[in-house]
Order: sequence, then C-alpha cells, then structure tokens
Amino acid sequence: MIVKCPACAARFRLDRKKLAGKRVTLRCARCRSPFKVELPHSRSVQNEKKVRVMIAHSDRELCGTIRDIVEHAGYEGVLGHDGREVLAAMDAVRPQVIVVDVALQGLYAFEVVDTLRRRPGLDNVKIILLPSVYNKAAYKRQPNSLYGADDYIEKHHIPDDLILKINRLLVGASEAVAPAEKGEVEEAGKQLSAAENVSQSLDFIHSVNKKIQTAEDHEVSADGVPVRERAERFARIIVADISLYYQNRIDEGILEGNWSELLATEIKEARRLFSERFPDPVIQNSKILEATFLDLLERRSRELGV
Repeated sequence: MIVKCPACAARFRLDRKKLAGKRVTLRCARCRSPFKVELPHSRSVQNEKKVRVMIAHSDRELCGTIRDIVEHAGYEGVLGHDGREVLAAMDAVRPQVIVVDVALQGLYAFEVVDTLRRRPGLDNVKIILLPSVYNKAAYKRQPNSLYGADDYIEKHHIPDDLILKINRLLVGASEAVAPAEKGEVEEAGKQLSAAENVSQSLDFIHSVNKKIQTAEDHEVSADGVPVRERAERFARIIVADISLYYQNRIDEGILEGNWSELLATEIKEARRLFSERFPDPVIQNSKILEATFLDLLERRSRELGV
C-alpha cells in the first residue's frame, strides 16, 4: 500500500498484510514529520483478488490505464466502454465496485446509477463517479450530489487515491481503527526505509499520471477521428460535468421550468469553451452543444418522472 506524507508529499510503501486493520503513527523518512495512517481490514487483503472492479469509460486508453492501477493493487479489472454494454455485462460480471465516467457513451452516469440501485443483486455495488472535468480550474470543490453514487474521483487524483477509496468503500474506514503496537510501528518504519520499494512505486505513479494525461488529450483530439465526432464527445464531457456539479440546479430547473435562468452562467461558460475548441462555423452552426444539453435535460426529466 502506498501512503503519502501530508507535510512533504513523499510517498512510501507499507506492508498491508502485516498492518491490516490498524491505525499507525509514522515518522516521514524525508522530513521527519509524524503522521497517522489507516490500513484496510485484513479481510479486504485476503479477498482482494476475488474483488472485481468494473471500469466504465468511453476512452479505451484511459480504461486500460485505470485497470493497470486496479490490478497493480491485486483486484480484477473489467472494462466497459458504452453505457448499455456496461449494464448488460453487470449481471454476468457481478463486480463489487464500478468506476463510471459521468459522460459515458450511451447512458449518462446518473442513468447507470439509477438502474443499478433498482436492480436486485446489483443494488449494493459501490459506485465511484469519474468526472470528465473539462475545466479543472472551475471545480476545486466536491459535487453537491452524486445521484446516489458512493463517491467520486477526479482524474488527476486517480493514481494516489483510487485504491484508497475502493478499500474504504469495501470495508469501511471505521474498521481500520485499532491502535498499532510498538513493534508494528517499528516495522512500518523499516518499510519506510525500503528505498527500492519506494522508487518502484513512484515510477509506477509517474507512469500512470503520464498515461492519464495522454488519454485525456486523446478524448477530444484523437487523430483520425472525424471532427464532428470529437465535437460531440467534447459537448458530452461539458454537459456531463455540469450535470454532476450542478445537479440541484438542473433538477430544480426541470421541475420549475426555469433551467435556462438557473444555469445561465454555466451555459455561457460551456459555449465559450466549446467555441474555443471547435471554432469551425460548420460545427458551430450544427448546435451540437445545445442539442447535447437538451438531451441531458430530457433524460433527467425521465429519471425524475416529469
């Protein structure tokens, strides 16, 4: 398990099996600052290879990268690239966790969440939403609602936090509260000094970060993909992120019939971003962004029973 010093951000590997279910106090080998770490309960370590994690994202490269992270931690990764395909596979695959793109092709994430929560045998699947985050500077905060999902993670936090979030959802952070014995803390200190393990872990994290950045660029600028298809994908990314971070306004706007007023600022910003990426008059005149937003409103209206 990789842990990070909150003072200097140095990363270190701990033995999960030896310290499972414990809360230990460690001292950073780099800056000497003390910090506490909770490790998942032992039953998550014993069963982790049996745990399946479905990764649902339209971009195959990003799916593969997230699967690398999941399998590096000992879980089994299963991929899906289309909303309806993912739902069809869920009954056969029976994953314990699903990481789902909010802009998933075919079905938006809120439709996936609603379907799973109503489907017997899958209603307890842990759901982590993955925002597309078309404008990172605008969203340095937590969404006000997750449509019934259990958690969310932004792309740039995947290498550091995804496995931690999965572990917490599977076993609950409350189970990892037993105090550590002195000998266990000393053993943890030895683990912190294992330079070769640290170097290997950091190399993996850097490699994953690079792959995620490449995959994010690929989503809307892939060579060989027709410009209209790329524009439609970018419009879906924009609209899906608005739906995640402003669910309350969307739902209120649908119910009250004033969504254009409640979301005026977000719509204006969305048009600006879309125009910057796709200034071609042919694309602009196609009203792709507007059609995508209206499609989302129609789908959400059905979910609300309006």
